[in-house]
Amino acid sequence: MSAQTLTRLRDCPSATHAGKGCRGKAARTIVALLALLCAGSAAAATAKNIVGAWLSPSADDWPLVAIHMVLTPDGRVLTYGSNNAGAATQQTGFFIYDVWDPSEGLSGGHMTLNNMTLTDLFCSAQVLLPESGDVFLAGGDHWNGTAVTNVGNNNTNLFRYTDNTLTRANNMNAPRWYATTTVLSNGEIYIQGGVDGNDYPEVRATNGSFRKLTNVRTQGLIDYWYPRNFLAPDGRIFGFDSTSGLMYYVNTAGTGSIKTVGTFPTKYSKHMGSAAMFRPGKILQLSGKSTGAAIIDINGATPQVTATKPMSSIRKWVTATVLADGRVLATGGSRLSNQLVDVNNKAELWDPVTGNWTVGPSGSRPRLYHSTALMLPDASVLVAGGGTPGPVTNLHAEIYYPPYLYDTSGNFAARPRITFAPDTLNVHETFSMGIDVSNVSRVTLVKTGAVSHSFNMDQRFLQLPFTESSKTLFVQTPQNANIAPPGYYLLFVFNSQGVPSIGKIVRMNID
Repeated sequence: MSAQTLTRLRDCPSATHAGKGCRGKAARTIVALLALLCAGSAAAATAKNIVGAWLSPSADDWPLVAIHMVLTPDGRVLTYGSNNAGAATQQTGFFIYDVWDPSEGLSGGHMTLNNMTLTDLFCSAQVLLPESGDVFLAGGDHWNGTAVTNVGNNNTNLFRYTDNTLTRANNMNAPRWYATTTVLSNGEIYIQGGVDGNDYPEVRATNGSFRKLTNVRTQGLIDYWYPRNFLAPDGRIFGFDSTSGLMYYVNTAGTGSIKTVGTFPTKYSKHMGSAAMFRPGKILQLSGKSTGAAIIDINGATPQVTATKPMSSIRKWVTATVLADGRVLATGGSRLSNQLVDVNNKAELWDPVTGNWTVGPSGSRPRLYHSTALMLPDASVLVAGGGTPGPVTNLHAEIYYPPYLYDTSGNFAARPRITFAPDTLNVHETFSMGIDVSNVSRVTLVKTGAVSHSFNMDQRFLQLPFTESSKTLFVQTPQNANIAPPGYYLLFVFNSQGVPSIGKIVRMNID
């Protein structure tokens, strides 16, 4: 990469800093992400990189096993879920949490803080609150002074990224260990499942209070284990049981209602698989018990399930991550659950246009149970965790650089740059943004991630229509908040070669 290109890439990436110099935490983080990416080019660039490459340190430098991982509105990463020894013989998230600044590289930038909430965060649920950007943590395990008891708690906690504090908030109606949290179009949070709380779901209002949905009885119908729930285009919650394949809709108004809508083939259903909404109303479901993969389309009157091409191997505890261009990355897994048997460390990319998978290079560590993957603002993917219990205890993280970051010579490509863009967006509006190149090919939005146990609870992909004039784009947001629920998104532009910009973090307002 030339010095001229590197200098251009390190220019300020957003309107917030235009004319002011690159000041502030978010700007430093994004600029340093570029420096990290460029510094890793010697290790990561191989051949023509048509399948991407990894940057993986040899040392175990992550301060805990990253069982839970959340991208914060300032571009940092919150992780938690184990103690500082990785809880190799003792599972617990009672003691610490960590905030990582990507500008410091994989071996640095960690702020590891004491958890003072008296909540064991082990196997809780997490999602960004749409208005504040605080991380909402629901439930978790119960610490009895010497060990976890695998009994849910009804605590909620808030991580405030502006001062790195983790504090207790209002209690839920029910204890929940292994629950799922989903942002609704009005900014409320739908909470379902979890051990000891699978009888009824509940809703967190924007004022922090909780409403039990007494007309939605899920016990005996839907498994408690991190239910695969998504906001559907019609505003209801669509979900499916990860064991039986039973599909359902939940209307969250008032005391709620539930309607079952058939099942998909059981060869695609297993909680050791993963699922991701890769287009509005379209979900890729990866089986945890076979190589099978299916598309669930919920845009019509009834869900339609169709097979797509299979993965390269059985990948129990695989994690699906939606990339900046709308492809889906599969990482981690093995043929036998949480065992070092036919481990698959390869980055495997699924193309929604063709349905084909492309098998890429291997990461350096097995990523089995309790591993995570999260897209960063530079459109790379942080992959971490695994263990508690073994067979590995991964106090380690690595980064996968997708092929869209490379040129045909195998070097990191020159990237387009967003010169200005709004910090907040509304549905059904046209906004303007500046770019430093002509002939932009795509504008995309990817919701920031919140992932645990092979399921990212807060990712979805949107491609936005636009017109271009003199390096200014006029971009149309979706027509309603069911397609683009409120909260935080990464905004990308792509040049004519298909290379994405650094993502600008924007907030979609509550409609």
